[in-house]
Amino acid sequence: MKTILIPVDFSFTSANALQYIADASEDIDIERIILLKTHYISVYTHIIPSSEYGQSNAELVMEERQEIEDHLRATGQELLKKCKPGVHVEVAVSDLPILRAIHDMIKDYQPQLLLLGSDSAGYDSHIGEYVIEITQISSVPVLIIPTISRYQKLDSILVPCDFNAIARLTLLQKLHKIQLMLNPALTILNVGPFDQHSAKEGFHKALLKEQLGDFKYKLYYSEEKNIAKGILNFARQNEEIQLIVALPGKHSFFYKLTHRSITEAIALNTQIPVLILKESQT
Repeated sequence: MKTILIPVDFSFTSANALQYIADASEDIDIERIILLKTHYISVYTHIIPSSEYGQSNAELVMEERQEIEDHLRATGQELLKKCKPGVHVEVAVSDLPILRAIHDMIKDYQPQLLLLGSDSAGYDSHIGEYVIEITQISSVPVLIIPTISRYQKLDSILVPCDFNAIARLTLLQKLHKIQLMLNPALTILNVGPFDQHSAKEGFHKALLKEQLGDFKYKLYYSEEKNIAKGILNFARQNEEIQLIVALPGKHSFFYKLTHRSITEAIALNTQIPVLILKESQT
C-alpha cells in the first residue's frame, strides 16, 4: 500500500486510529501516511471583534493555527516512532471545512485508503461526528476504526451480501490492491427471511463460486429482521471475525446501511473495524 490518509482531531478516538495503523504497519506494506488536520474558521469570526488580550481576531487565528501545526508535527513524530522502519509520515493543515479538505487531499495525493476513527463510545471526536458524511464523499476505500478496537492480523473477514448484489463481490478482488491482508478467509453472510435463503440456494451458491474465484469462503445465513443487528450480532458470536467489509451499490448492504441505519450500526459496533469499498477505486 503506497499512501494512507488519516484525518485527525487530537482526540482519544484519533489516537486509537493512529495506534491501530502503527501496529498494522508491522504486517502490511505502507510507504506513506498523511495526517490531515483542518483549521476552518467561519467568515463570521473575522467580523465579530475580540477583546481577549487586546488582540485582533486575525492574530488569535494565526496563533491557533501555529499551535495546531506544532501539535500535528509532534503527533506525526510520535506515529513515526511507533511504525516499522521505512514508513514516511507527512502532515497537512487545511483551512477548508473537513469534507472539502478530505475531498481535495484525496484528489491531490490519491491515497489507496482513508482511515477514520469512529466515535461510537461517547468520546469527543470531531472526525467521529462526520464518519457517515466523510464515507459518502470519499472516492477511495474507507477503513473505520471503532474507539476501543485494537489491531489484529487480518485473517478472517465478514462480507454481508445481498443475493440481489452477488455480482458486486468481484470488488473483493480489489482487496489485493489495498493490501490490508493476505489470502483472508471470507465469511459470506446473507441476512433475510428463510424463504429468501432457500428459494434459489443452489443458484446463489453457483454464483458465489463464480464471483469469488480463488478466495476461501463459507456461506452463512441470518433471519434477523434488522440488517445492521444481524450483521453485528453474527460478528460478535464469531470471535474470529476481525473485519467487516461493506460493498457499494443500490442493492448491497452498503446502500442499505448508508441510507437507512448506518448511524445505528456505528453506535452498535464498538469493536470491529469496517472497510467500505468504493466502486470508483483504482
